[in-house]
Amino acid sequence: MAITTLYTEDMYLQEFKATVESVTDEKFVILDKTAFYPKSGGVDGDTGTITRESDGKKFAVIYTGKFQGKISHEVEMKGDGDKDVDGPGLKMGDKIVGKINWERRYELMRYHTAAHVLSGVFYQEGKVKVTGNNLVLGKGRIDFNFPDFDRKMVEDFVRKANEIIEKNLSVQVTYISREELEKDADLTKLAMGLPKGIQTVRIVDVGFDKQPDGGCHVRALGEIGKIEITTIKNKGKNNRRLYFILKKSA
Repeated sequence: MAITTLYTEDMYLQEFKATVESVTDEKFVILDKTAFYPKSGGVDGDTGTITRESDGKKFAVIYTGKFQGKISHEVEMKGDGDKDVDGPGLKMGDKIVGKINWERRYELMRYHTAAHVLSGVFYQEGKVKVTGNNLVLGKGRIDFNFPDFDRKMVEDFVRKANEIIEKNLSVQVTYISREELEKDADLTKLAMGLPKGIQTVRIVDVGFDKQPDGGCHVRALGEIGKIEITTIKNKGKNNRRLYFILKKSA
């Protein structure tokens, strides 16, 4: 059965209803649909709560990941004041209400969209592709396949990225076939390319650049704030690493 990923259609959805499909080891929960984004693509996963409708018992979602094609929610049961409590855990068939930790999600969305702006600028200005990234609360890291290390060039690219962000371009999501994607070499900014088996491709368009992506983003670039470089490192042949933080716009 295919996963119904609510976050791919409504990235601002904070609360939803679903049914428990399975529970493993009393804490790894699979739902028939979910708005929780699983850790993937170098972006941290969502946390939040799952509340059982029948008795109101609340379970903290402490980790969301994707395993064997399923999105797994690792839960802990919580009582008043978020203290651990005893009692029956979730079971197959339970009707639940899921709620995303929105403050955390929104910050990760800002970082993820910022990474798209950076990768778009790096590719358009220097035909440089992304070789890896790690986006967590409060900081981001992107690796690029620069053939020659040039700190000033990296700084110029980040400056251009901030200029684009200030234009507050809208972010749009569309879908194309894999065949359409393969006809446009400029769409894929990842050096590794698109995983095999994906035939319908979700495209995220940040207004000046678009690329395949399955994650969550802000609606307009102005929500990102300003990208600020913290460190630029030379990680060996053709590998440069950029660390950055986001400052909210004044």
